[in-house]
Amino acid sequence: MSARVAVVGDPTSVAGFRPLGFAVFPVEVPAAARDLWAELAGGEYGVVFVTEPVYEAVKDLVRETADRPVPAVTVIPGAGSAGGVGQAKIDRAIERALGTTVPVREEEG
Repeated sequence: MSARVAVVGDPTSVAGFRPLGFAVFPVEVPAAARDLWAELAGGEYGVVFVTEPVYEAVKDLVRETADRPVPAVTVIPGAGSAGGVGQAKIDRAIERALGTTVPVREEEG
């Protein structure tokens, strides 16, 4: 299994990952990530981080590879994205595991 990590997203969001040794794939438009997916899902990368806008553009391709051991695909916020995709995925996973939703209590601060 490969330990390489790839990050796909807009240039601003992925720039900081290159010094960490990650393979960085900047895309000007999220749909351009579709052309990269065969390379990303081919087994060379153990983990692929995608920004939320990219995930929206490739989620059908991610679902096709969900049962494979690699890559593990993780959604991260992109620069200026409203967020929510990652939390929605976690919520769905919890609901599948428990058979119900779990209410979230807001912390007082």
